[in-house]
Amino acid sequence: MRLMFGLEIQCGEEQPAYFQNLLLQLKEITSIFDVDGNLLITNASLEAKMVKNLLTDRSILEESYALIFLETPNASPLFTDYGFMTDQHNHFVYKDMVSIFKIVSGKKEDIEMALIQFEETIIGIENNKLYIIDKDSTEYIIKVAKAYDIEVSFFDLDK
Repeated sequence: MRLMFGLEIQCGEEQPAYFQNLLLQLKEITSIFDVDGNLLITNASLEAKMVKNLLTDRSILEESYALIFLETPNASPLFTDYGFMTDQHNHFVYKDMVSIFKIVSGKKEDIEMALIQFEETIIGIENNKLYIIDKDSTEYIIKVAKAYDIEVSFFDLDK
């Protein structure tokens, strides 16, 4: 799980050659991690700022996003509401839309019962131990964990 940056280029379907040329230019001066349609993904904040400035100067920056790259995801049917998979099979979720927690302690059977309750809110599971949920479901997870006497720990995604 790593923080990455997405920069969406305003480029119509009628301009694929322009987009490809721009992508080649950007790959010479930055390390573009992945591409999804008109979205360029980089894994360094400094490079994201450089690309953002370049695209802004050309008036073709549509939007920028903070993304979380999932290295070993187990995606639920909710996943596509909060993220996407690229053509290279890389999975990303939008950082501002999600919370991530892990189960720290509890009896095995209590954890299993809590997981059944959590199931409807889980967007994906990373490394078989990090649970990705809609950030608005945080209080629900805390209440269910308390009811089953298990301890959960949420990650601070702003670090």
